[in-house]
Amino acid sequence: MFKKVWLIPCLLALASVFGLLAALLGTGIWHVLSWIALTLPLAVIVWKVKQQG
Repeated sequence: MFKKVWLIPCLLALASVFGLLAALLGTGIWHVLSWIALTLPLAVIVWKVKQQG
């Protein structure tokens, strides 16, 4: 039950933390990876809103 409810939110949180750390600590390719990681939660939100409406 725990996995079913919290797996996706936890993965999105980890992607956000990775993106923030990559942006703060890295340069070059790390900035590209941070943009991808920080865009992922927003893309999921847009996808779910379009699915419902």
